[in-house]
Amino acid sequence: MANPRFFGKKDLDTFDRVNKELIGDLNNANSGIIDQTVIVYKISASNTETNMYGETSDGKVFKPGVEIACLVEAEDMAFNTDEFGPDLRQNATFSFVRQSLRDLSLVLEIGDVVEWFTAYWEITNINENQLVGGQYKQLDGQHIHSVICSANLLRRSNLNIEEVRSI
Repeated sequence: MANPRFFGKKDLDTFDRVNKELIGDLNNANSGIIDQTVIVYKISASNTETNMYGETSDGKVFKPGVEIACLVEAEDMAFNTDEFGPDLRQNATFSFVRQSLRDLSLVLEIGDVVEWFTAYWEITNINENQLVGGQYKQLDGQHIHSVICSANLLRRSNLNIEEVRSI
């Protein structure tokens, strides 16, 4: 196991600074070298009307989106054709710097929607197990370096996200 004295606050800040320079930090108007951004939509539980079974007939209602920089890895598209016609399927992985999420007070959850490349993706799995220096005994979460989300492509007809046009 790595010695904790070699992974102090300054070292963690250096890792975060380098990653924000590479990926980007939109909170501080830094686009970064990779310059990939997504918009994350959180579910608005108070505005989503449900029946007594916890189901909604009008669909989920989302809060306004938050733009954040991340790395995106999308799989190849797959088409499934059945009696209802063709259906497009695709999976993607969105990797965020955890400190960037903390700076925005954004907590990602399963069911949140990510907009990327003119499509919407529903988060189906979240991993926060990339540790700096392999140190797992730090319960404050400072050594957790990234948040990696697996997502599936959604149909636009299943969403209540309004696109606003501006001049």
